[in-house]
Amino acid sequence: MRDATPNLSSVKTVTASRTPRLTTTSYALLGLLAIRPWTAYELTQQMQRSLHYLWPRSESLLYTEPKKLVDAGLARVTVQHRGDRPRSLYRITASGRRALEAWLDTEPAPPVLELEAMLRVIYADQGAPDQLARSLRSAAAWADSELARARPQIETYLDTGGPFPERLHLIALLVGFYGELFDLIRRFFTEAADLADTWDATTGVGLDAELRGMLERTLRLSDPENPSVSRS
Repeated sequence: MRDATPNLSSVKTVTASRTPRLTTTSYALLGLLAIRPWTAYELTQQMQRSLHYLWPRSESLLYTEPKKLVDAGLARVTVQHRGDRPRSLYRITASGRRALEAWLDTEPAPPVLELEAMLRVIYADQGAPDQLARSLRSAAAWADSELARARPQIETYLDTGGPFPERLHLIALLVGFYGELFDLIRRFFTEAADLADTWDATTGVGLDAELRGMLERTLRLSDPENPSVSRS
């Protein structure tokens, strides 16, 4: 007679395959749900407002990701009606809070930084100095505009504390980092564009004192015996 006992290993496999695989985006949304309940629209808007620079994702992905959290039991959804239009309100569950806490205890993935202007730099010897200078100034102008765009939001933080004043100490760290980064891009790319303007060509330039100084300073920064280097 055939044994009617189910194969436990196969049962576990089927169960696991039905559990959505969580990504960093999943945890980013879970973190927002840990702050307060949100509708799918509000989650998307808040992701684009507060996490635009550190974790940019498409709007279509952000609308589907909360459903994954519900399927995993990390969030629950209730449908509310405002007039004739229903809206889904997402809340974190106790399991979701435990999962978020466990994720915060893991090592973060290495940073990924995409800068097309620097890609133009590495292949600039296939073009002309004015092309390189324009690319660099374009990146510098972008950084300058991002700093300007952030001003009203930063002023709100300083004046009122913003919508989440209890989290202002974390927001300040985030704003401080990107402020330094945008200022670096603005200053470095402007100076590099000015340097490229002095070149007759993008080949045969040689390593002058300024370019050698960049290599030497980076070498000092990499020295474990001198972890802190003055910016001056």
